[in-house]
Amino acid sequence: MFGKHELKVLLRSRSLQFTRDRKAARYARGVVSSFKWRGRTVHYRPGSSDLEVIYKILLKGGRKAEYYVPEDVRPRVIWDIGANIGAASLYFAERFPRAEIHCFEPVSENFSILERNVGTHSGIRAHRLALGPENGEMAIRASDNAKNFGGFSFHYTGAADVPVQKVRMLTPRQLIVGENVPAPDLIKIDVEGAEHDILTSFAPEDLGRVIWIVGELHSQRSFALLEYLTQWFDIETRKTMGKSLFAFSARNKAI
Repeated sequence: MFGKHELKVLLRSRSLQFTRDRKAARYARGVVSSFKWRGRTVHYRPGSSDLEVIYKILLKGGRKAEYYVPEDVRPRVIWDIGANIGAASLYFAERFPRAEIHCFEPVSENFSILERNVGTHSGIRAHRLALGPENGEMAIRASDNAKNFGGFSFHYTGAADVPVQKVRMLTPRQLIVGENVPAPDLIKIDVEGAEHDILTSFAPEDLGRVIWIVGELHSQRSFALLEYLTQWFDIETRKTMGKSLFAFSARNKAI
């Protein structure tokens, strides 16, 4: 039997399998399923955090979509930082079909799903790397919740025995100058506490040209980051009682 919320998921996804997979009690390693969203096949891991990501970004729609951007914003280049399985990139590609989208995901397990979801989309280019204040390799830790594939973090302070992997990191400036990735005018960022490290590592001339930033903040340095961004942006935040993270969006004051 489905409850009220499951019926809402079923109506929005038009997929009985997706609805059932969202209720799965556990994640089975190596199992991948899919459903159709606006004519495109979207892959996910049943019983994992993938389904909540898809629901919040792709299925809620309109102003309720997790990374909603107002209609008057017209980006030409979008950076999806912390792309996970590519749901936000697909959302932006649908909203802004003329935009060039670059999505960045360093974790191998996530990147394999990301490639399947965006690999055939002509407007999206996937990069298996992290952004940060230096070029090189960095250790990233998984979440202590085995179902949470969005919980990989450079700042994780949970269980000591969670898996660790080395990932490639580049600075935003290295991407723009050395890798020929065009500078963004829209940034989506959700990187489990590394938001301050990444956004403050942008060259001021690159950050100052960005029209809109949307994402989540997780760390104790969130307020320092928001203060830093007020040099260029008007900022709105939305926090849920009882949760440490909060959503934010920033509009360039000069645009």
